[in-house]
Parts: sequence; C-alpha cells; structure tokens
Amino acid sequence: MKKLSVLMAAMLVVSGAVMAQGEETGSAGAGSGASAAGSGLGAIGGIATGTIVAGAIAAGVLAAVVSNNRSDSPVNCPTGQTLVNGTCRPNQVLGCEGDDLLVGEVCTGTTSTVTVSGTGTVTVPVTFTYPATLR
Repeated sequence: MKKLSVLMAAMLVVSGAVMAQGEETGSAGAGSGASAAGSGLGAIGGIATGTIVAGAIAAGVLAAVVSNNRSDSPVNCPTGQTLVNGTCRPNQVLGCEGDDLLVGEVCTGTTSTVTVSGTGTVTVPVTFTYPATLR
C-alpha cells in the first residue's frame, strides 16, 4: 500500500507539472505575437518538451517502485538458528521433564501411587501425558 501511495503522489506531481507548462504555453495567445517555441517551451518532432520530461520522470518513478518491490532478499540465519516469522531464532527441540518418554509431541510419564487399605499397602503405577515443550 505504501508503494502505491508513493507512485500516486509522484504521478500527481508529474501531471501538475505538465498542466502548468500547458497553461504557460496557452497564455502566450495568438494575438500577442509569442509562440511556444519563442517562450522557451520547444517541441521535438511534434512532441512538447514538457511531455518528454513528464514521461522521463514517470519512467524513473516506475523503475524505483519496481526496484523497491524486488528488494526483499532472502534472510540467511547463522548456523544453529532457524528463520521463524522473519526473525532468526536458535534451533529448539521438543523435550519432556526429567526422564519422561517423548512420543511424537506428547510426553508420557509414570508415577507411583500408594494406597493404604485395611488389608495392607498397595502401590499402583499411574501413567500421565502432557504436551512437550520447546527447549
């Protein structure tokens, strides 16, 4: 959007310059004895000099916009880093707490629960899962 705004502003300036030159040529009038060539606004091969200048300026602005549009160069991150959303970040891996087992992106852990009943103590292994985290 910014590029379009710059292009439109440049074209407005160019068209204003051409219109001003056109008004100056027209103000000499046929009865005053002045001509467009005599007032410094010559023509080359039937094309007014102002038109040539306006075309050159417009071509320059267009070339600048195209050049700016192609200026995005690839980002090369240093070794050990990866590009994430336009920013180089250190490489990270998924990991689990302690010695819990990593399966895909899920960590699996086991703990023991001690249950005391009227007849004795029972130890029951309990398995739980949780999402792995980046480390």
